[in-house]
Amino acid sequence: MNILHLGKYYPPYHGGMEHYLQDLAEAQVEQGHQVTVMVHNHEFGKLLSQTKTEHVNGVKVIRLKSTRPICFTPLMIGLGRTLNQLLKENKFDILHLHWPNPSLALLLFNKASKNLPWVLRWHSDMVTESSSKLLKFIYALIKPIEQAIIKRSQLILCSSPVYIEQAPALLKNREKCHVLPLGIKPMLKSNDQLPTEWAEQQWPKNKLRLFNLGRLTFYKNQKLLIEASIHHQSQHTLIAGSGQLKAQLEKQIKKNKLQENIKLLGNLSWPKVNALYQSCDVFCLTSNDRAESFGVVLLEAMWHNKIILVADTLGSGMSWLAQQYNKGFIFKSNDAHDFIKKLNHIEENLGSIQALPENFQWPINQTASDLNHLYKKIKKETP
Repeated sequence: MNILHLGKYYPPYHGGMEHYLQDLAEAQVEQGHQVTVMVHNHEFGKLLSQTKTEHVNGVKVIRLKSTRPICFTPLMIGLGRTLNQLLKENKFDILHLHWPNPSLALLLFNKASKNLPWVLRWHSDMVTESSSKLLKFIYALIKPIEQAIIKRSQLILCSSPVYIEQAPALLKNREKCHVLPLGIKPMLKSNDQLPTEWAEQQWPKNKLRLFNLGRLTFYKNQKLLIEASIHHQSQHTLIAGSGQLKAQLEKQIKKNKLQENIKLLGNLSWPKVNALYQSCDVFCLTSNDRAESFGVVLLEAMWHNKIILVADTLGSGMSWLAQQYNKGFIFKSNDAHDFIKKLNHIEENLGSIQALPENFQWPINQTASDLNHLYKKIKKETP
C-alpha cells in the first residue's frame, strides 16, 4: 500500500505521539509499504519554520512550513498546495491522520483528499477537565472542525477502551471507534550499547530505585513523587525530562531537604534513558489527568521487563495497561499514602515480582500488521 500520514511533529522532536508515528511509519516500510509523513517543521525561526523534505529510514518525511505555536498549536502553511501536488504524483491508498492537530482542518477544503479513505488515530482529546479556560475557549471554536473530521473519517483508532468512555467526542461516535493499542519498536538493552556505569552512579545503595520520565508539566504530577519521598525514605527517585515546572519542583525538593532522595536530571540522551530503564526497580507514572491518554513510556518500561506503578486516573489508559501486564500495579490517583502503600508491597515482594516471566505484548510490528488488516477492510468498503 501507499500510505500518507499527517501528524503534528516528527523526531528528532521529542514526544510520545511523535515517536509512535516514527516507529509505525518505519515498521510499515519494513512490511513493504510506501510511506510518506507530512508534519509541521518544528525548527522555528522568529515566526516561521521552512519546508524541508528528507528520507529517514525509508520514510519520506515532509516537514512543512509552519507558524510558531499559539496556545501549543502550530499551523501548516501551504498544506493544500503540497497535498494536491503529492496526490497528483502518487496514488495513495490511505490517508492516516493523527489527532489532536488543528492544521488538519485544511483537509476539509481539499477536494482531492476526499477521494481517499481517512483513518483517524485519536491520541488524546484537545482539552480535559483540567485544561485552562483559554484552552477551553479555543477548543469551543475548533470543536465543529473536529466533528467534521470525525464525520469524514471511516475509522477512529483509540489506544484503550477506557479512554473512549471518558472522551465526549468518541462516545458520540463509538460505532466508528476501534481499540488498537500503541506499540513501540525494540529498544536498546545490550550493556555494550548503554552507559550502564553512569546509570549505576545515579543510584545510592540499598534503596528502592524509582524512575519517572516525562515533561515537567501539571498533569504529569511529579510533585506527588516528591511528596511521597517526604514520608518514604527507603526509596530513591530519578526524574528525567524538562518543562515549565522545573523551578517549582526544585523548590519543593529543596524546601523538604530531599536532595539526597530525589533528583531532576533534565533531558537525557536515548542511551542514558534506556540505561535508567534497565537499572531501575520501578517505573512510576503519576499523571492525574486523562491528558495522559496512554503512556508510551509505560511500554518502554515493560520492554525492559520493569515493574510499573501507575495512577488510576479516570479515563487514562495507564491503569488499563497495568492490568494487562504481570508486573503492573495501580495506586489511587493523587493519593501519596496509597502510592507509598503500593511501594511497600512492591519492596517487600521485590524478588518474587521481578522473577515473573517477561510479558511485553505491544511490539510495533504487530501494531502495523493489525493496522494493515484494518486498512484493507476500509479500502474494500470505500466506494
